[in-house]
Amino acid sequence: MKLGVTNPILAGNIRGSYNASAIANTDWNDLSSSDFLDSTTGSAVAAGLRFAYIAFINKGTGIAYAKYRARIIAGDPTTNEIPIDYSIEDDVGTLQTPVSTIAYKKNTAGDTFYVLAGFTS
Repeated sequence: MKLGVTNPILAGNIRGSYNASAIANTDWNDLSSSDFLDSTTGSAVAAGLRFAYIAFINKGTGIAYAKYRARIIAGDPTTNEIPIDYSIEDDVGTLQTPVSTIAYKKNTAGDTFYVLAGFTS
């Protein structure tokens, strides 16, 4: 870090989006790279990629939740999980543990909810 400059945070070389609005439940739902559509090609993102960046956008009626691992069961508790009031974003590629599956839980089945992600190929 010469001259006080930090290394850039890599957000991945593939960008994908996922629209969970049509998922009509309030269970924990798992997502991996193949669930996302590539924002540059419109095709499905390849399976097995690691998340480098994640943004959650909750336009629903209450708090949604996320976690950077797969659910255990659909009814997992929300205690100590990441609350999403409107939106959050995170550079998960900098975490010690690689993230290849995430989970989200909407407050109401009809809520509008989006996930944007960057993946490392």
